[in-house]
Amino acid sequence: MKLAHTLLFRRPAGPQRLTLVALLAAMCTVAACDDPYTAKASYVNSSQAFQLYALTGTATNLSSALLLPVKSVTRVDGTFAFDVAFDINAAGKIMVIPANVVGQNTNGARAVGVATNIGSYAAILEAPLGGYTFDSVTVVSVGQAFVIKAQETACGGSMTPYLYAKAVVDSLDLTKRTMFGHATININCGFRSLRDGLPAY
Repeated sequence: MKLAHTLLFRRPAGPQRLTLVALLAAMCTVAACDDPYTAKASYVNSSQAFQLYALTGTATNLSSALLLPVKSVTRVDGTFAFDVAFDINAAGKIMVIPANVVGQNTNGARAVGVATNIGSYAAILEAPLGGYTFDSVTVVSVGQAFVIKAQETACGGSMTPYLYAKAVVDSLDLTKRTMFGHATININCGFRSLRDGLPAY
């Protein structure tokens, strides 16, 4: 595999994933995440590379989704511990699929939306306030950036219980049904800035 496609996201094990989510929730409460316009961010933003496998046509133990609270790729299973899954359709396009569309979570649905056509990956410096498509598959091309808005249990104590991220798939291996891309995930509850560094809002 080319060095440029080195996986920087690490997929956490089940118990570790839950511990990290619980830790994020506790730290968010301590940091007073209720109002991003008065609270200070605790976590810096940075662009990270990822490698994902299509949801269909690949082994079920491979990572096919993003889990925003821990900036991780993860597999799709019955725990629904992911925000958006990825697949490749017959036309070779990328399908971005919110968890609610993949299946019914018995623990309750979370709102996850995707916004497109808002500029290149580098040009997107903040998540938009509106324009998201919820509970529907969004189809994008290689190189087309998009923004994710995901309601998170870890942000349940916040007045704005969402995390935001921007992502782009840079290349595909259609034979192995593999996607290589980049994402910037802001894990400060309610903060929309997608610039590198400590976000101001």
